[in-house]
Amino acid sequence: MSYQEYTTADFVNDEGFTNYVKASDPEAVLFWEKWIQDNPSCQEKANEAKEIIGLLSLGKDPLKKELYESFKNRIDHTISNQRTDYPAIAEKRFSFFKIAAVFTGLAIGAGLLFYMKNKPAEVTLLTFSSPYGQTKTLLLPDSSTVILNANSSVKYPEKWDKQNREVWLTGEAHFKIKHIETENQSPVAFTVHANLTDVNVLGTVFNVDSRTDRTLVALVSGKVALQFQHQSLTLFPGEYAVCKKGETAYRKKTDHLEQLTSWVEGRYIFKDAALSEICDKLSAYYGRAYLIKNKSITAKEISGTLELKNEAVLIQTLAALLNTTVKENGKKVYIGS
Repeated sequence: MSYQEYTTADFVNDEGFTNYVKASDPEAVLFWEKWIQDNPSCQEKANEAKEIIGLLSLGKDPLKKELYESFKNRIDHTISNQRTDYPAIAEKRFSFFKIAAVFTGLAIGAGLLFYMKNKPAEVTLLTFSSPYGQTKTLLLPDSSTVILNANSSVKYPEKWDKQNREVWLTGEAHFKIKHIETENQSPVAFTVHANLTDVNVLGTVFNVDSRTDRTLVALVSGKVALQFQHQSLTLFPGEYAVCKKGETAYRKKTDHLEQLTSWVEGRYIFKDAALSEICDKLSAYYGRAYLIKNKSITAKEISGTLELKNEAVLIQTLAALLNTTVKENGKKVYIGS
């Protein structure tokens, strides 16, 4: 048989071609490189054989070794289950299994080749973060807007899925989602993953705070559906939901939604908020520990506005609201004497 008549299997079983692929014989390398160049009609089969030989060779790649062993074990198991001993035809049986071994190798190679060519492409995630003491506005590829609160980050795929838009949030962010439809006029979903909560939206404005072990979702306009530990919740404008691991999520109506979203405008608005809650928010925003030294005022409730742009001014305002001293010491801020 001439080389021009070779099938992919023939190339795989040709010792000289195998030596060429493995670069173990300089003469074989020179011969086959020239032959492939002179016979372009056979190039596709030769390339397929090269890939199969490469995959069959365990080499130093642990992934290929793992895949090889997986395919080989399955095929060996099938052959062993179908094998029956007949002493009178032992010699023929040996020839049969010798041939079967060749096709087993080809099957393994073909299976590995199919897997390598058809395995899902790895998704590259882009990450955007905001520093302490600053918010950051981000325009997503679909023209949706995300405002990150201080010390927060969001990840999303470099290439958007046409059927579903997804982002992963750490910290707190304010979303304004653009409504998009497919060619069939079906809305393209948008999902925010935060802690154990998935927020599914179409086109709306909402806030997600996942700074602690609980996730708080507040809806400004539109409609969102939450998925949390096999529980579903639907929010309408003016409502917020709290989801915490190990607990049942709950939904509440509020007439003071601005308290949950005021940071977008560069301020925190509080109404009857415990001092401990305020300290947690300020610590997360500025990256400094706001500590209550006088424990008697821990549960004290405060109403007022704290501008976030200038921390020094904020500390003075906080001292006035509490009618107490507030002292700074490096990365710590002590409240009360």
